[in-house]
Amino acid sequence: MRSTALHLMLVIIQGVLVTSFAEARDDARPTLVVRTYEVTPVQTSSWSAAVGAAGTLLDHAGIHVEWVHCSSQRAGDSESGPARCTLPFARNEVVLRIVKQPMAGPRDQILLGDSMIDGSSHSGMLATIYLDRVERLADDAHVSHAIVLARTMAHELGHLVLGTNTHSRHGLMRPAWTADELSRNRAIDWIIPAAEGARMRQRLRRRIDSPVLTRMIDGCPASDSSARSHSCSKPTS
Repeated sequence: MRSTALHLMLVIIQGVLVTSFAEARDDARPTLVVRTYEVTPVQTSSWSAAVGAAGTLLDHAGIHVEWVHCSSQRAGDSESGPARCTLPFARNEVVLRIVKQPMAGPRDQILLGDSMIDGSSHSGMLATIYLDRVERLADDAHVSHAIVLARTMAHELGHLVLGTNTHSRHGLMRPAWTADELSRNRAIDWIIPAAEGARMRQRLRRRIDSPVLTRMIDGCPASDSSARSHSCSKPTS
């Protein structure tokens, strides 16, 4: 297993990033079903805003997102949450969970989230967001928690769809974010470029058509060639 990190360094990075909005050129957009689990509860207003904004980011890439909120589901009680939460996973379904800070991680990084990628099938099933770290970065940038949460969610879901832990040079999937970039809020910094959106649609369609489903063991894909993609920021002290 190898690890890559999205270093959200809290320093000012100068330069101009040139990219373009991803526009879906085909009418039939593939659907990604996301089962969410708030292990750490998110304020209702922030959660609603984050879900909407994350869906919009992926929609601009030509990916339709269907959210299934499973936090209310209780073991042994099939009526305590959405019925879909108790069903086997379909090929286009993934899990996104919200928790507190990771138990361990690189000392020079603040992990915002990570995605488990199955290297053998080039797909992912599980993305984890560390809420307290997301809120800290948002506070440092003086932006709303919902904005950073939405972008982190969309970034990690992007990894699951692409089936890779590599990053792009520009846009939402780039490997370095800064508090300054969040404060400036330039549109080109927070979109999925057209070419990358096309790859996402292609990978998701291939995944839906594939007879092989990513297996889950203890919440992670079962593969010796798994790789984890981290999203993180570098502390200022």
